Amino acid sequence: MSLMSNLDAKLLKPSENGENKEILIIAKKRRLYYPIQKEGLVYSVKGPVRIEFISRYPVLKNKRKSHAFSYKIIIDNRDTVQVSHRYKVQKSIKSIQHPKHRYTYSGNYFINIPEGEHIIALLPSGEDKYPVLSRVLVKEFERTGKDKNILMPMIHQSPIPLMIKGKELNYYECSKAIPLQIATIGPKTLKIMSRLSFNELMGQEDSYRIRVKNKSKVVGTFYFNTERSSETVISNQPELVPGKWRSCEIQVPKGKQIYTVELLDMKKSVLARFISY
Repeated sequence: MSLMSNLDAKLLKPSENGENKEILIIAKKRRLYYPIQKEGLVYSVKGPVRIEFISRYPVLKNKRKSHAFSYKIIIDNRDTVQVSHRYKVQKSIKSIQHPKHRYTYSGNYFINIPEGEHIIALLPSGEDKYPVLSRVLVKEFERTGKDKNILMPMIHQSPIPLMIKGKELNYYECSKAIPLQIATIGPKTLKIMSRLSFNELMGQEDSYRIRVKNKSKVVGTFYFNTERSSETVISNQPELVPGKWRSCEIQVPKGKQIYTVELLDMKKSVLARFISY
């Protein structure tokens, strides 16, 4: 895989069940959303791309408290991701179709899609009173130059050397119990490369989720599916097999920024490596 950066995001329209639409006025701009109803929303995607799922929940006008909402993402009729959010009402948002409704702040979820043709379906979780509104953006990739810096976690942790095709690279363990913090100065792009650690009880393939926060703000939640690597070994832990590497990118704003990276899955761990450019 090549070092990449994001191009401008484009709105992805459903290939099936996209007849119902809702236009929200956000910061004086019209934004098109689709309700996730019983039949679901189906998208056709050609990778490699990064997909951003933006969702909001409609509530009655006089409701002020925060609201929980959820939906499912199904990738190629195989991998299912349950997405759950809880956000307060954003009073400034208005709907052309439903002027008596208010809408929550957006929940954002990211998935990197590999090469090839893929089918993405969004389905309701069955727990919400009203349909969740969804807006899907797709970002293609392009190659970047060679200028890059390797970053180490702020809290000292001994690196774990991985032997990759005869070359040794240092990674750092990250889990639910062991989050990592990375400091960098923007504007830059922060690339997080990760490999799932497979133990002897795990199968050939598995999935994991990484959440990235800047202080208390969630910048993104990233879902990955991976498989055991046949070309990479952990030099000092031969009982573990690293997965093929997966990556996500964060656009770092101007000034010094500190990001917290954590694995959301219990009883799993990943090996992470950080690059800024």
